[in-house]
Amino acid sequence: MQVAMQLWDTAGQERYRSITKQFFRKADGVVVMYDVTVEESFRAVQPWLSNVQEAAGEGIPILLLGNKMDMEGEREVSFKEAEQLAFENKVMFFEVSAYTAKNVTESLTHLARVLMEQEDRVRDTTVILSAQPVKKKACCK
Repeated sequence: MQVAMQLWDTAGQERYRSITKQFFRKADGVVVMYDVTVEESFRAVQPWLSNVQEAAGEGIPILLLGNKMDMEGEREVSFKEAEQLAFENKVMFFEVSAYTAKNVTESLTHLARVLMEQEDRVRDTTVILSAQPVKKKACCK
């Protein structure tokens, strides 16, 4: 099955935080990415996760991605550390490499599946109203 996903890069800088809240409110899912070679980018993840959950609500699927997994020699954030953060925040987690494309398709496919399952659950619980013929009142002669 083909699924169309529209991804918006809203930038991680603090100065964009108020603008991104507007995006989160209308999003079906959110990807939060950090750089495994920059500890500071990982430390910024928790505030962003809180921001997303506050703006979009608790149930929104969030995918945490650690980028640059191909740069093992410069790594500052361990897989275990990020995995633990993801577990504590109940978010999906993958390490990826935008450079080599490793896990990029797999991680986004996983998010797409979660979004599709969520859509199916919402559809299943939706009440379907059907038009019933209106009974005409009996009139007196």
